[in-house]
Amino acid sequence: MFRLEKVKKSYQFFCNKEKTQELFTMSDVQATTGWTKNTVSAYQTKKWSTFLQKSGKKYYIKGITNYTEEEYIKLMSQVYKGNNDIKRPQLSTEIEELVLKAKESAILALDIYNRPSHIFRTEGFIVLMIIAWTALFHAIFEKRRIPYIYINPDGTPRLTEDGDEKAWELSKCIKKYYGSSDNPIHKNIEFMISLRNKIEHRYVPAIDPDVTGECQALLLNFDELLVREFTEYYALREHLCFPLQTANMRSTYQIEVCKRVQGKNYEKIKNYIDVFRSGLSDTIYQDPKYSFRVYLIPKIANHSNSADTTFEFIKYDPTNTEELKNISKQIALIRDREKLVPVINPGMFKPGEVAKKV
Repeated sequence: MFRLEKVKKSYQFFCNKEKTQELFTMSDVQATTGWTKNTVSAYQTKKWSTFLQKSGKKYYIKGITNYTEEEYIKLMSQVYKGNNDIKRPQLSTEIEELVLKAKESAILALDIYNRPSHIFRTEGFIVLMIIAWTALFHAIFEKRRIPYIYINPDGTPRLTEDGDEKAWELSKCIKKYYGSSDNPIHKNIEFMISLRNKIEHRYVPAIDPDVTGECQALLLNFDELLVREFTEYYALREHLCFPLQTANMRSTYQIEVCKRVQGKNYEKIKNYIDVFRSGLSDTIYQDPKYSFRVYLIPKIANHSNSADTTFEFIKYDPTNTEELKNISKQIALIRDREKLVPVINPGMFKPGEVAKKV
């Protein structure tokens, strides 16, 4: 029997023993796998010590199901020395550097956004998230062996002013990855790219409450794609939590003062936000992957033990009209004023008023 087959048999044996909580002997392992007594004895101390527990003259398993079969095979490999991370995906140096750059940029963006003392919050968050998304797409293209460097007509790589190869910017990356722009994630990133370009040379912290939903969606979409392409090992979720706020980002007074001080800068940015949103279909605008919006409703409990979770998210399918109707009934008294719907001939007389004047 080939060694790999024996390794797989031992993994299945241990998983079954952990699920059934049965005790066993090393002779049982030998009989199942076909390994010799010396081989099993060596593995017992060198490979299985993290999950093999002793109970009298027998053994039981605790923790083997935390490993996938692939991770267990890696643990059993001859090159594994015990100090490697079994769950770490096997990536090339180029791909791993891009993935780490993407993740670290996103963590920095999250750190800036969640610090109440920062004023330059949304601006800093967006700039760093654009870097994170760009690095993530480059890592994906590198993994799939898709060229993402601009090429001159003569076939040579196009260079930047500093002499580096010019890689695709984020706008080109999302067109390559998503294709059609009729996609909530595509639209969310497109919105942020243009917003980044507009705020890069402006100081407009008053926009924070205007784009909270899009910022949250940008982060969640990033984490979802990162995990899908490079496994849970690189997930941001352990860094995510519900931020505690004494108000909605800033008090109403602070927001109004910012708007007056920033004047034209704020109006230009706010106009861009309103125009972009009004151009979206209702399907995309209502999709949480474009803008993540939540209503915080006090959670009532009959006694203290029945409310272990302070916040509870109820997932829903935006395409399920019946489900959306039921949720809408519960929040019917809450008016969403983020999206401005254009009207025909604003400010003009209605037909009845015209008839009276005539």
